[in-house]
Amino acid sequence: MAKISKQIFNNPELLNEYFDPDTITACIVPIRAKFISKDSRSLRDKIHTHQKGMLISLNSGMAKLILTDTTYDILANQIVWVPAGTPHEVTLKNEAEFRAIYIDQEIFPQLPKEVKIYNATSLMHEIIESICDMSFNSNWNVGIEYHLQSILIKNLSSIIKENKLPEIPHDYRVNNILSSFIKKELLPPKLNKFITIVGASERTIHRLFIKETGMNYQQWRQKYRLTLSINLLLSGKKITEVAYILDFSSTSAFISFFRERLNITPSRYKKLNS
Repeated sequence: MAKISKQIFNNPELLNEYFDPDTITACIVPIRAKFISKDSRSLRDKIHTHQKGMLISLNSGMAKLILTDTTYDILANQIVWVPAGTPHEVTLKNEAEFRAIYIDQEIFPQLPKEVKIYNATSLMHEIIESICDMSFNSNWNVGIEYHLQSILIKNLSSIIKENKLPEIPHDYRVNNILSSFIKKELLPPKLNKFITIVGASERTIHRLFIKETGMNYQQWRQKYRLTLSINLLLSGKKITEVAYILDFSSTSAFISFFRERLNITPSRYKKLNS
């Protein structure tokens, strides 16, 4: 394969003309790029497909994922998975800095078969950065490359979209109580109060949540808390309001909670999506 100049990854016209991940035989093809222009620029001239799946990580700026039937706005610190064969176009603006990892889904068939948008965890961010430091001709079956691809594939195969509310158990008592909190966009009580309302033992609640959600009640509640905070912010609620609704001791406590899990502050998250 001819050597590809790094200059093309700062120039969308050159990227369009000279880079095609499907011509590279490696099972994983990583790139890192930055477009300085504040204008909207496309990674390709029109809607197209790849033989490989594509994972995009946006470090700064903004992006738009255009599919044949819908369009998604992508924020910094979000990652997007586009399966192989999916017609799409990606446009970037506001000095977008991004990473893209093209993955052979014939070798990794466990990867999602539909478009997914995730909030990047610190772990996923570090994995993506490390993989994008590697060359096109890396051997992904040995050494550090194998370790990195194993972690990436495992996480990408199991990750859940952050703004989707977590599932709730089917037990009628638990389901009815939690559904009422979810409908009102309120935070369910802590475990000691919750078991009193439900009329079940702590052990029963623990077993029920582990079996049906894969999380204990405390973990489920924190997951719900984070998800609801995202939805409330995107609905127009102020950060102080969200902190109060979700029973944080202070606004700064909420900001710390949010940033620790999503690697971005609530204000920046809200600004990027406004």
